[in-house]
Amino acid sequence: MTPEECGANVVCCTSLRTEPSERRREVDVPRRAEPVAAAILPTVENLTHSLLGATLAELALPSGATTPQRRIFFTTGIIAANLPDADLLYSRIMPPPLGYLLHHRGHTHTLAGLIPLALLLGATSLLPRIAPHVIRHRTRLWGLIAVGLLSHIVLDSWNSYGVHPFWPFDTRWYYGDVIFIFEPWLWLLLGVAATRNTQNPRSRVLLGGALVLIAGALAVFRMIPVGALLALAVGSVALATIVRARTPRASAALALALTAVFVAAMFGLRRDVHARALASLSTSRGAVVDVVLSAQPANPLCWQALAITRDERAGEYAMTRGSVAALAPLGCGFGSDTWVRWDDPTPRSLVQLRELTRRDCWVRAWMQFGRAPDISGGAIEDFRFGGAARDNFTTMQLKPGDQAPVCPPNVTRWGMPRADLLQASAAAP
Repeated sequence: MTPEECGANVVCCTSLRTEPSERRREVDVPRRAEPVAAAILPTVENLTHSLLGATLAELALPSGATTPQRRIFFTTGIIAANLPDADLLYSRIMPPPLGYLLHHRGHTHTLAGLIPLALLLGATSLLPRIAPHVIRHRTRLWGLIAVGLLSHIVLDSWNSYGVHPFWPFDTRWYYGDVIFIFEPWLWLLLGVAATRNTQNPRSRVLLGGALVLIAGALAVFRMIPVGALLALAVGSVALATIVRARTPRASAALALALTAVFVAAMFGLRRDVHARALASLSTSRGAVVDVVLSAQPANPLCWQALAITRDERAGEYAMTRGSVAALAPLGCGFGSDTWVRWDDPTPRSLVQLRELTRRDCWVRAWMQFGRAPDISGGAIEDFRFGGAARDNFTTMQLKPGDQAPVCPPNVTRWGMPRADLLQASAAAP
């Protein structure tokens, strides 16, 4: 995850909208962050990956591990859990924004791409300063590398940004549409145990303090509700009390188990939220093509939705933002009889989308990423990350007619998420 991903999603990943209506203001959390908050985001974007890497390292450690061994295992686990994001180093091989859109979460976020990363990181165990400490535990270290790398793809697959892990056999994007790009409840579940297991007292204070400050800052800048912050504080105290009497390995195992339970519960909520969102969509809006979902950070009881519908007869498709309550309407601040609220739809031309994709090589490349293509004002951007509150990092200006057929360099071959909009419906008259 990167500042662009996190920033866009914090502000609008089907979450933030500037609504004139007071009835929507009560649920529009998170809201736009000020510049200070923007400076915080690069710190938190890979926090979950790092905490999971540390948890996996604790479980992989041999019994009676020495201080150098702990340092090696923890460093390796955290690096492995973040290493797939090394694709940012070469994302400039294409002009912006295509380089970032197509090459981040690209080949290093595939199962095939993990192999060279694993070999590279595994080779470090042969270094003279490391080999003596791990020579009897290389299998454990290599297993940590493999699981740590794989965990990065798994975590990235939970959100609405998506991954395509099965390249080159399958180039389609897969979207979990469950966990927000950052989730403070995961920080709690993994962070409390990681803080307890930190051997150095100063480092323990720094890690615990950093987690508290980051969560507090997100509440101050209204990226998470204050009520959620209080719930996180209570949960942190309760979990810290539980893990205090446990061994480091048992604390890490508990953290991993609770994380699995939380994620499984979120997938269960997603199924119900998706069904509720579909049932609430009017048939007059056309056939439903996709419903993009994302739970609000720190508030799994309120989900943001983006419905994409197609009306072949009218030659239009439309994108509509909404909020969907899970378990109870109060989760989104709705009245007792309201579970779903939709904004007005944003219609766009199917003919224009298909024509541009056919004749413009830059648009064809962009369509390898865009899940909600929005063409207006001489540009194309992804509606998932749009809104009046800030610029959209996916925005690409359309090329003049003579430049459009000339393809940019280093174009990938990912599947187009909205290939379903590019083909006329068989049911169309």
